[in-house]
Amino acid sequence: MKPIVLACLASLTLVAACENSAPQDDAEYGESLSMFDASDAVMEASSYAPAAPPPPSPTRAGMTDGELSGNPDTAPDTRLIAYSYSYQLETPAAATSGLIDTHREACLSAGPEVCQVVNANIYQQGDHGVAGSLALRAVPAWIDTFRAGLGGQLETAAGRIRHQAQDAEDLTTAIVDLEARLEAKQTLRTRLTTLLERPGATVEELVQVERELARLQGDIEGSQARVRAMRGRVSMSSLTVNYSSRVDPVSRSAFDPLGRALRNLTGNFASGLADVLTFIAGALPWLVVILPVGWLSARWIGGMMRRRRDQKQS
Repeated sequence: MKPIVLACLASLTLVAACENSAPQDDAEYGESLSMFDASDAVMEASSYAPAAPPPPSPTRAGMTDGELSGNPDTAPDTRLIAYSYSYQLETPAAATSGLIDTHREACLSAGPEVCQVVNANIYQQGDHGVAGSLALRAVPAWIDTFRAGLGGQLETAAGRIRHQAQDAEDLTTAIVDLEARLEAKQTLRTRLTTLLERPGATVEELVQVERELARLQGDIEGSQARVRAMRGRVSMSSLTVNYSSRVDPVSRSAFDPLGRALRNLTGNFASGLADVLTFIAGALPWLVVILPVGWLSARWIGGMMRRRRDQKQS
């Protein structure tokens, strides 16, 4: 039993090492397959009775391992590209809030299978109306319909598109590579499960196989989650729309500055009086010293000038 365990654990090490390295070339892949063949040969040469085929592994939500991993054999022969779009819209202050609500309701009415609202914000933009942002995830067909009708909506609202951008990320290589690694892990999981069912194994060997099988199952579930996340990015594009109100360059009234001054008259007067009182309060202690010194200095200088004048006259 020990050679069988060592062979499969070596295979597990090879598969785990592939997660942190570049994709295997033909020679490395052949080496890993030969390791599996070697373990099969040991199993056949052993004196243990052959075990029954292992039962299918449990699945989540009624999905098989092939459906969770996204088998490349069943995937369409197309590029797997994740698209993202962003818009910066400018509309009159009175129309901004309504346009945001219109776009959000259009996504919600389509249903979560077609469009999902990731984030929605509406906030006050100083004295220039409201602003906001809307982040969506939707199927490409819905995104195309939204983009096609956006120009007409802005024309009706007297708005315009200030900026727009489109980004595409090709995930084909990453998804296919991850699915290939996932398939190798599932194959190794089946072989480890078969080892557990063979008679004559020691407790130490069974514990070691079960520990590696548990770790391998965790890696499989993590890989399945990453595949689902990447395929979700391909199946539903992201759309981010930022809204801002148009700034009116002309003042509403030429008398607005005068009105603000009159409204602030009492406050400005009180503030100025407070400044004067503060200055007097700060200068008063110095006046107690400066005034006597100045008076004595003036008397002394005046006396000197009178004595000099008297000397000149005599």
